[in-house]
This record gives sequence, structure tokens and C-alpha cells, in this order.
Amino acid sequence: MKNFLKFQVAYLETITLLIFALCSFKSYSVDIVKLQRQQMSENKAAHNTEVIRRALEITEPEYGPFKLEKVNLTMSSARMLKSLGSGKLINTAIVPANELWDKHNIAIPVPVREGLLSYRLLLVNKADLATFAGINSLKELNNLTAGLHKGWLTTEIYKLNNLKVMETGHFEGLFLMLNRRRFDYIPRGVYEIYDELKARQSMLKDIVVEPTIALYIPTSSYIYVSPAEKRLAKRMKSGVIKLLANGELKKILNKYYANDISRAKLNGRKIFKIENPSNNPRDQLNYIKLLDAD
Repeated sequence: MKNFLKFQVAYLETITLLIFALCSFKSYSVDIVKLQRQQMSENKAAHNTEVIRRALEITEPEYGPFKLEKVNLTMSSARMLKSLGSGKLINTAIVPANELWDKHNIAIPVPVREGLLSYRLLLVNKADLATFAGINSLKELNNLTAGLHKGWLTTEIYKLNNLKVMETGHFEGLFLMLNRRRFDYIPRGVYEIYDELKARQSMLKDIVVEPTIALYIPTSSYIYVSPAEKRLAKRMKSGVIKLLANGELKKILNKYYANDISRAKLNGRKIFKIENPSNNPRDQLNYIKLLDAD
């Protein structure tokens, strides 16, 4: 009889432990975040990863552990949009905010780069520096042709504003075409242009960052999450809002981009505004702060 009672007690203890373990597992299931490996700019890739990783880390007390996976594939904007929609290949991305992505995925409406993408500098051929130095308006700039990638939001904005553009479906091809003077310039974000040129300088010896002009295209960068990952979207939103509130989002931005902002010397440039109908008015940028950066 005593042995039977001991067996019952041991059995009940085992069942209790199993139930506790199962409940704990359910409460702290691992969130798997799948990102495309950024191949255009090292700084941009590092910034994207750190923002997302910190948003996940700061929400661990409420949501539990996570796993961050990088998908080593080059995808066009259209393929990236489709892939994010299903959530199978990637389920999270940081891209310029726009209505198409808002429609098909879950937007986290916090500008994670504080609108820095709004400021574009120009890659040009050295032989054309005098031409660009003599340009004093967007109308005059439109006598020249920009080279842009098919599917980019910037490309669509150029078309909406009736600006001259030549499109290509190959990112690396943009630089080679500029080198051959197939078009006149490539507009790239302040935080992209120096990194991208440095990585290709050995084969683009005649390409430089134009020193007198900047474009202002109001643009915010949002985190987008697959509609198949509603819990992850809630977690990401909670995390990014916390990073914004405690000032860490700004610190991460400065960690990767302060040097680029400084060397761009926006306050010494002629700034031409290009309208972006997709930009959310509530994301108006701190124009003065960026212009005052030394």
C-alpha cells in the first residue's frame, strides 16, 4: 500500500512538472525573425540588424526569446514585397514607407532612420562637376538624366514629378552605366552613397560624390512585418516605440550614420525639393537639425 501511494505521488509530481513545462513553452515560444541579408551597404545592413535585434531584446520580458535569421538572397523590390506577404522566406524588412507596402504588409509607423533617407546626394562623373556646380534649380537639373533601379520608390517619385530617368533592373549595372556616361547621375541617400562608392572605388575611379547639390524627397523608413506574423508585428511595434522613447533609436542612428551626415555638409548645399505624395505628413522631418549637422 505504501509503495502504491509513493507511486501515485511520484506520478502526480511528474504530470505537474510536464504541465508546467508545456505552459512555460507556450508562453515563451521563440519568435523567428527572417531578414534579407542587406548587400548594398555595410552600414545600412548593420543599422537594420541592430534596430530589429534591439526591438526584440527590449521586449523579451513580455514576449520571451527570439531567433534572428539572415536570408542570403538578392531580391527585387517586387519579389521582396511578395515574399514578405507570405512570410515563408522573409517576414520582416526595413524599407521606404509607401502605400503598396502598407496595403500588403503590417507597417510599424515609426521612422527608424528619422527621415534621413529624405536627403539624397548625387554620384556623378568627374568630367561633369562643372555642369552640376552651375545648376541652381530642380528645373535646370531636369536637363540631365538620373539613373535609377526599376521598382524603387524613388523611381516612381521621379516619374510622378516628370523628372528624366533611365531605369535598369540591375543594381550593380547602375554604377557601370554611370561610369560609361549612359546617364548623368545617381541619387543615393546620405547614409548610402559614401559606403557604396567606397566599395566600388577601384573600378569607378572617375565617379565622385557631387559637392554642391542635395535633393530633398520627404521619405520615412518603416519596419514592415508579414501579415502572417501578427504577434511578431505587435512585438516589433512595442519594441521600436520603447527604443524611440528611451532615446536608443537615435543613438543607433548616430552610431552608424553620424559620420555620413557630417561629411555631407547639407547646410552648404543647394537643396532642391521633390514632392513625394506617399510620405505621411505625421513623419515630417527635423529639417533644421540635419542641415545644422557639421
